[in-house]
Amino acid sequence: MLHIRKKLITTLAILLMFPLLFLPQSTEAAASADKAASKAGSKMIYLTFDDGPTAHTGELLDILDQYKVKATFFMLGPHMEQYQKATKRIVKEGHGLGLHGVTHVPGKFYKSAYSGLKEMQQANESLNKVAGVKTSLVRTPYGSKPYLKPAYRNVLLGQGGFHLWDWNVDSLDWKYKKDHQKVYNNVMQQVHNVKKKGTTPIVLMHDQEATLKVLPQVLKTLKAEGYQFEILTKNVQPVNFWDDKR
Repeated sequence: MLHIRKKLITTLAILLMFPLLFLPQSTEAAASADKAASKAGSKMIYLTFDDGPTAHTGELLDILDQYKVKATFFMLGPHMEQYQKATKRIVKEGHGLGLHGVTHVPGKFYKSAYSGLKEMQQANESLNKVAGVKTSLVRTPYGSKPYLKPAYRNVLLGQGGFHLWDWNVDSLDWKYKKDHQKVYNNVMQQVHNVKKKGTTPIVLMHDQEATLKVLPQVLKTLKAEGYQFEILTKNVQPVNFWDDKR
């Protein structure tokens, strides 16, 4: 009789616990799961601008703000000192910070292994002087290939501690300044091709008046396609034409 009673109690306990297995998740747990799923399914993209700041940077930043997009700016030392208000705004609004040197002249920047390093250090001092910050991200004039050979990279990256960035989507906005549709098509076609390969798109554009005409269309389409804009930082593994991960 005692054995039957114990068996009944055990069975009753199991029946009482069974519905608990099907209770809905807590709000916190559900939110966490949704966030993880969203992150896993997100499409990330990096938008970058070279040659600034300029007289048009304020309008460029207004467009980015309108679409709630963050970008990374590879800036020239003299321009940062000339357009200090724009430089400070780029920093204040949380955009990514990069250096593009001082002269933007291949014959000067790539004159020796140390000339490029000197320009990046000088540009970093300009950034610090104007906005009180520094960065280790660099993009060399006209891209790193073929100019930035191993000996040059060993100095710039190895000794200087900088991180080299190029791009995998070239908008050609510098070339087609009046053909905005051509620039738009370049960006979208290349973004889709890069994404098909399982690679995160890194878009090259320029801080110039002509780019302002096509940028809203580009941002609107990319956002509609579900892309999330992120900024480059020292914690992101560098992507460059030499596959140099330093």
